[in-house]
Amino acid sequence: MRAERISLCMIVKDEEELLPHCLASVQGAVDEIIVVDTGSSDRSAEIAQQYGAVVVRFEWCEDFAAARNAGLERASGDWILFLDADEALDRAAREQIRSWTAVSGCDGLFLNIHNYTGTGQQGVTVNPVLRLFRNASEHRFEGRIHEQIATAICRRNPEAAFHVTDMVIHHYGYQTAIVERKDKVNRNVRLLQQAVEEEPDQPFHHYNLGVEYLRVGEAERALETFGVARMGIDPAVTSYAHLLYKYEVRCLQHLNRWQEALDRIDAALELFPEYTDLMHHRGVCADALGDADRAEYSLREAVRMGPPPPIYHTEEGIGTYQTWYTLGRLLEGRADLEGAVDAYVEAVRAKSSLLPPLYRIFRIMRVSGQEHQIPELVRERFALSSEEATHKVLGILEQSRCYEAALQLLLGVSSQPSAEMRERLSVAEAMLQIQQGRWNKARLKLEPVQRKKGLLAISSARWLERLEWIEGKEVNGDDPLTLWLKRSSQGGAAVTNDEESTVQTGRTVGLRATTKKDRGSSIDGTVAGTEYDGWQALGLMMEGCVQSGRWKELHGLIQMCRQQLAGESVRVGEKENEEGKRSEKDKDMDREKGEDMGPFPGSLDTLVGTSWLVKGLVSAADHHMEVFARHAAGLRHRCWPVVQHIRLELPGADGFES
Repeated sequence: MRAERISLCMIVKDEEELLPHCLASVQGAVDEIIVVDTGSSDRSAEIAQQYGAVVVRFEWCEDFAAARNAGLERASGDWILFLDADEALDRAAREQIRSWTAVSGCDGLFLNIHNYTGTGQQGVTVNPVLRLFRNASEHRFEGRIHEQIATAICRRNPEAAFHVTDMVIHHYGYQTAIVERKDKVNRNVRLLQQAVEEEPDQPFHHYNLGVEYLRVGEAERALETFGVARMGIDPAVTSYAHLLYKYEVRCLQHLNRWQEALDRIDAALELFPEYTDLMHHRGVCADALGDADRAEYSLREAVRMGPPPPIYHTEEGIGTYQTWYTLGRLLEGRADLEGAVDAYVEAVRAKSSLLPPLYRIFRIMRVSGQEHQIPELVRERFALSSEEATHKVLGILEQSRCYEAALQLLLGVSSQPSAEMRERLSVAEAMLQIQQGRWNKARLKLEPVQRKKGLLAISSARWLERLEWIEGKEVNGDDPLTLWLKRSSQGGAAVTNDEESTVQTGRTVGLRATTKKDRGSSIDGTVAGTEYDGWQALGLMMEGCVQSGRWKELHGLIQMCRQQLAGESVRVGEKENEEGKRSEKDKDMDREKGEDMGPFPGSLDTLVGTSWLVKGLVSAADHHMEVFARHAAGLRHRCWPVVQHIRLELPGADGFES
């Protein structure tokens, strides 16, 4: 039997940046490539030909279906796969696609589109879409935009069968940078408005127009447009009906019309009882309305349901980690901290790379006096199967101020470390000791590293100078930060800072190299042998002052840092005087090159400096509230639950990027 051939059909215009990734992803999966070029002025056509494609020139006529069909006219395969340049076939799909076409008795196959939005770090939405169909002369696309093929297939064969596969296509086209560069939203709105004028009774056009309005935050306009679409469909037979209802709910949520959103969800669940996304949003709406019991029930029901069946558009993590995390936040707000920790643990177990739940777990256990139980919880509930995973947990513990727990885990990082690894472990432990205000213990770890003259000798020597200064001893070294501290304390200057509260993945307690662009955990920079940025170092020392009760030293650091941020720092020498005359553009260029011309590394970055200042103040406030919540005898104060709640709400690293 002759093997069935697959033709890839595409339309492109000025896609030289994305096209190679797309075409590379289908190598070996298709037998021919047809690329319809609608007027590129870049190297798109040349790149397509390099991958063996037949390039068809097509004059753009504001009609995507017409362009698609121009490619179908040239396709000779038994099956048609269609992709856009901002998409890529998943590696597993590349291996599976021929098996699907060989055994399938269907007319068309659905693949799961994983849409990456924003910066690409916010997770994905998953949408099953008909992307692979049998080649026939009657099978032609319809629709000026968001063109469809299913209607033509069913017209030719009313008994046509389709199947939803587990194959994946990755779609990057709605990441912020690509959307802005290509002005995709304005293009889509223009074409859809034109389509609505031509076919005002076609609900699919109204639905797609509503999606574009929602994408740019015009919730009221989107809701009105979705309403027009809903009035024109039969939900029982319309493939996108479930998504239309969910988008209406999202509009109502955006407009803070929570009761209407809840009513719409209940109506939609009558039609789509297996659609987990609706149940999840039911919990969110109930929580917003103050009905915590109903919210908890709905979220637990969503977890019980799990991800929806593959015919539904969904968001990654609905029914699993995203729902568990939402439940954890709900329980945390209800002061059920034990239940919240359990929910967060389940979120991490569902997606091991997820950081926000770890921050919440460690923070809850710290403020509730259970930090000593963290190492046992980590060993029992999480599978730290790699050194990288262990380092990530250590970094989050450090940022969450769970220093004792981090030290306990740090000791078990490597059973037989190399000499270089032992030095890195020593410096990592020293940084944790500094954050706890244990200057002597930190010195004992740093001095041997300095004497060995290895990769970390210089950074260790500089930290020893800083410890000398903060203890009031005479300093004669050359560390720029220490020299600035010495001058500023004599003349009166500076200000504190706070480590960035955004979560940056891959941060560890210090066994991995970092660069100036990789600045999350304050331990990383020194351990990796790179020079500490000044604000990070100051934040580390302020944290130590708080932990050890050195309030006079803390106040002095805060005042010096404040003056530095205000531009009042003491400047010495001609180089520093010239710095004040340089333009902001020149300074920005130096920052891009890593050339910090300030009195200490990082001093010109006022955003980071302000962040470290906030951290110092929050840390001090947290410390005082913890003391307030306890009697001298160690018994908890009657206000402990209230203080505990306030401490959890203090600003701090919690895993969110925005």
